[in-house]
Amino acid sequence: MYHPICPVDVRVINAVDGQRAVRDWLKGTHRLLVLASKSRCAELNLTPFFTALQGDGHAVQLYTAIAPNPTVDDVAALLARLKEEPFEPTAILAIGGGSCIDLGKACAALCGLPGQPTAASVREALADKAYVSDRPRPELIAMPTTAGTGSEVTRWATVWDPQEKRKLSIDHPDGYPSAAVIVPEWTVGMPALLTFSTGLDALAHAMEAFWAVNRNPLSQELAIAAVTKIRDALPAALADLGDRNARQEMALGSLMAGMAFSQTKTTACHSISYPLTMLHGIPHGFAAAITLSSVMRRNAEAVPEIARLEEVFYDAEGFDAWLEDTADGIASLSLSSFGVKEADLREICNLAFTPGHMDNNPVSFTQADVMEILHESL
Repeated sequence: MYHPICPVDVRVINAVDGQRAVRDWLKGTHRLLVLASKSRCAELNLTPFFTALQGDGHAVQLYTAIAPNPTVDDVAALLARLKEEPFEPTAILAIGGGSCIDLGKACAALCGLPGQPTAASVREALADKAYVSDRPRPELIAMPTTAGTGSEVTRWATVWDPQEKRKLSIDHPDGYPSAAVIVPEWTVGMPALLTFSTGLDALAHAMEAFWAVNRNPLSQELAIAAVTKIRDALPAALADLGDRNARQEMALGSLMAGMAFSQTKTTACHSISYPLTMLHGIPHGFAAAITLSSVMRRNAEAVPEIARLEEVFYDAEGFDAWLEDTADGIASLSLSSFGVKEADLREICNLAFTPGHMDNNPVSFTQADVMEILHESL
């Protein structure tokens, strides 16, 4: 299935011009819901920006309860807050990482649902795709503050359901943000662990897009370009967290990876990652990257051009060596380092077969295959 390569108005820009661009996009008056954590607001000194938006005539509602990996409860809490005010947004501005942007997408998709929002009603609406309708929805502007998610240029959002131990998705052509403003300087404040995790998420997006069943020549070229940028920029950003050139290259690599997998969806690595994050709290980027090598090696028999991916890391003595060197002193990329034990692997395996992802892998994996991959990653 092919999706538009990028129906999003994307700007890679500095903070001052980026804020001006957002104000230009929001011509007219809006009931503007701004999603941004308290820490992001303080770090980026966003108060003058919000004041300027109000000065433009917008009614601005700020919501700061941004949790990592938004759950059905988190979405219900935001929707309930909007009902209580009441405040029906005509536009949503999401300033943050992938969790913040996904929460914005979920709000845009579900804010018109009738009744009192609860975790159960959100769960039911997502499972039934009740967000697929002709009703007007708020336009979404995404301003990512990490370099990894790619959510600013995709039609999908992830909502977690801890009670049912599953990942729910929003998947709809209207799920794309209207605009994305990427400000590389805003990623300079990320600590090493977050820089590494989000960078590996972008790398996984690119590598999985390269070999996905739904791959095409354009997605593969975007993926190779993204992997090449990340190969050089991620170690540089980790060596000097204030390196603005490395941050810009990571922002561009993440953007191209997002554009690549917006064409293809992800594959087995992401499918296996979901229970790792849900059950054991492994940060998403690490959870996706832990199995990259094992999955790539198995997929090479079905996708011979994977040799091109391997060549990208030739000067680094191969992908495994590059990953180990990049991780040195920051994180140990093994399941056991995150507290996963051999006794946990069966439950992880049982939950690892996410439709649309595992079946998008070019090699069909059995439960025995996934158990083997998990053992290799332990």
